[in-house]
Amino acid sequence: MKSFFIPNYTKLVEKNYENLKNYFLHQPHYFLPLTSLRNEILQNLQLELFQTAILGTNHFLERMIKFALIEKHTLGLDYSNHETYNQKTLEAVDLYDNLILFKSLDAAEEQNLISESEKATLTVLRQRIRNPFSHAEIKKILIDAPENFTGFMFNINDIKESLIKGEPIKLGEKKEITTLSSTISQLYQQNYSEQMALNYFDTVYKIMMNIDKKLLDLTE
Repeated sequence: MKSFFIPNYTKLVEKNYENLKNYFLHQPHYFLPLTSLRNEILQNLQLELFQTAILGTNHFLERMIKFALIEKHTLGLDYSNHETYNQKTLEAVDLYDNLILFKSLDAAEEQNLISESEKATLTVLRQRIRNPFSHAEIKKILIDAPENFTGFMFNINDIKESLIKGEPIKLGEKKEITTLSSTISQLYQQNYSEQMALNYFDTVYKIMMNIDKKLLDLTE
């Protein structure tokens, strides 16, 4: 097994690094503590673990918004004045740590950390990706998928007999299977994740960069 995975992973890292290196090399100011979390998501994207990357981005999104709210509440403070810093940090955690995502987005907009359009973008992502994947709601993940999957049913014994006799294989019976079938739905989720994972992360990360700049502007 080792002889298969290591060369395969090496190829994937080399193949995908150029497309991701700007994220790896970027060094935000206020969001620097989230670097390890960011890099874990990027490593999943490098290895084309797209479903895992989406789940990581879900957490990154929520953590980013709450992190920004707490940072703004403690802006200008550092460990040199530890008593005041501790007091304001605990206040911020009490205010924001238990918020669900749509409430966090409301608070971030009220605090001018995100714009109205950024909030709208993140709300769509919350509804279309974050919630369905976090709650494993396959109907919402498959919302744009066709209702049914069309295929042909064959009898394996009939196929064997035709092959033995050298006869043409008979056309199978056409069937429609719901796309919500366990196997088909998982295949669709995998394909959907491959298409969406990087765009999802990129959108969230660019908004994080905008928040980082706003926090810097407030301290100048």
